[in-house]
Amino acid sequence: ARMAPTYPIGLPLALAALAAVTSWQLAPPLVMLASALAAVALMLPLGRAAGPPRGWSIFGALLFAASPLTTFMSVQLMSDIPATAVATAAVLCAWHSRTRRSWALVAGVAFAISVLIRPSNLLLLAPVAICLGTDSRRWLLFGAGGLPGAVVQLAYSARAYGNPLASGYGGEINTKFTLGIIPPTLVHYAQWLPVLLTPVVFFALVLPWWGRRQRFTWVLTTWIVVIFGFYVSYFHTHETWWYLRFLLPAFPPFIAGGLWTLHQLWIRHGAPRLTRPLVTRRLALAAGVVALTHGALWHYHLNAASIGYGESIYPDTLAWARTHLPGDAIILTHQTSGALQYYTDYTLIRWDSLNAERFARVTAAAINAHRPIFAILFPHEIKPVRETHAVGQWTQFAAVRHMTIWQWSPARP
Repeated sequence: ARMAPTYPIGLPLALAALAAVTSWQLAPPLVMLASALAAVALMLPLGRAAGPPRGWSIFGALLFAASPLTTFMSVQLMSDIPATAVATAAVLCAWHSRTRRSWALVAGVAFAISVLIRPSNLLLLAPVAICLGTDSRRWLLFGAGGLPGAVVQLAYSARAYGNPLASGYGGEINTKFTLGIIPPTLVHYAQWLPVLLTPVVFFALVLPWWGRRQRFTWVLTTWIVVIFGFYVSYFHTHETWWYLRFLLPAFPPFIAGGLWTLHQLWIRHGAPRLTRPLVTRRLALAAGVVALTHGALWHYHLNAASIGYGESIYPDTLAWARTHLPGDAIILTHQTSGALQYYTDYTLIRWDSLNAERFARVTAAAINAHRPIFAILFPHEIKPVRETHAVGQWTQFAAVRHMTIWQWSPARP
């Protein structure tokens, strides 16, 4: 009863709401499917708001849908795609409030939901502010729409973490941001963004210069800058390609901005020379084929849809444990702690919370109670467990694919 999750509450609330009318088996895939479809569909009005004709918006939706990262984050229960869909809706609704104020109310609701799903989406207040402008009534409607979500978030944080402004990540999150990580992260951006979104993204870099006279290009530019700038100093962003999932809420403006620049180039140089409809249609078809081929090749190379097999290591390992380990076993764990908590009845202890003294107390209590100690470890956990908890002897008991199960025994005299 005293456990508080680290995870933001937006996605769990959506799952709980949908599970109440369907089931817990259907709710997760339905939420992810709806989020992925919404994120792709919202690329159409976003592209139209930027200015280019409908065909360019369709191409933008295609680029987003064909990205390996979109697939990778859509086929697993993670908050990145839902956060992207709702964030895009919030900015679009704020933009449309300039012609009809009631959209500001919807923008407030969407903005609050996006922050409940991912707290860093609070940064999107910057592009939303450009959309709302100085109209006080739009701001009042926006605030009214977002107020219930803000109250829920503040009340939950106060109850769960003792401070309305605290999060489940605690003070540890502050150590994850460092200026020294910026250069390798920028290199990582340059390496992987063209892979995940095609080289079209490079054209978005000139938005501040080419589009400085148009309000919506500043919305797109600010949207990109606040998200990319926030995560450029985050420790994990540069580690692998799929860690760019943190940037997914900024993918839509990156695509829309790049296509806006390409459309300007087309107007200045391409359209006057290629006016025949047949030629234009063939060029559009060729662009679509290239985008799909690029996406398909990188999907294959990165195994973008194979995350299900990778994550199956958790239920497979726990099924093995329930069959082969004694029911009174004490399990040392870290990465598998959540799965063990919810899907087994074993007593579990987070090995990362034990120093040498605490580990000695645990082993003494286990020996007195005649209860065996095991550890279920991913490869990267083996070395710290064996080095930090070196009292006694660790022997590999079994393995399920790359997951290993170790048994502890007292040191022999």
